[in-house]
Amino acid sequence: MDSEQARAPFRGLRQFLRAPIEPARSVVGPCELCSEGLPPEHKHLWERSAHTVRCVCNACSLLMGRGGAGAGKYCLVPERYLLLEEFVLSDSAWNELLIPVNMAFLVWTPAEDRRQLTAFYPGPAGAIESLLDECQWQPLLDENPILAEMEPEVEALLIQRLTAPYRYYLVPIDSCYQLVGMIRRTWRGFSGGATVWQGITDYFAAIQAKSTVWKYPSEAKGSMNARSKL
Repeated sequence: MDSEQARAPFRGLRQFLRAPIEPARSVVGPCELCSEGLPPEHKHLWERSAHTVRCVCNACSLLMGRGGAGAGKYCLVPERYLLLEEFVLSDSAWNELLIPVNMAFLVWTPAEDRRQLTAFYPGPAGAIESLLDECQWQPLLDENPILAEMEPEVEALLIQRLTAPYRYYLVPIDSCYQLVGMIRRTWRGFSGGATVWQGITDYFAAIQAKSTVWKYPSEAKGSMNARSKL
């Protein structure tokens, strides 16, 4: 074997050694269904029977999500964030909901023979659930048809009436429970403390930054205005 033939196999090795090394993919934990490592940005499934969010890999989200093997047990959590600039909620209508704090999220929840809008409001003990009567939520739906477009169980109307201007968002349910978890972890004493209130401020700033402004289509707005004059 001549020297040129002897060196040939090492050319590929030299090219491999000179190639840039890709950084290792960071892993934040295992998939809750198959134990595959999860990157920081990963999918979430809503487990209906347990009323909880599961962190899953892409493969499991496709397999167990909508139309997949887990249909009926799991539901894929959407990823859209909308700022509802034209949302209508007067002070009197808000008071009719009987929610004792100025921050809450509303979700369509399962009911036997009808749809049910349920309010949740976060606190030091977690999320407090409040079933709304139809007479409470139907006027809200009449004023804001966007509520009918929320995916049941996995999307929420997030309400921020802590400070003006009041804000209303359509967000994934996992985002709401991130807020709940943060408040539960950081709440101190009777009033919560500076840390939790800064966390709430930062949370809504992040929601605002990632949200797309949503407005009613002009034809829908026209029909709503006509209905309000009847």
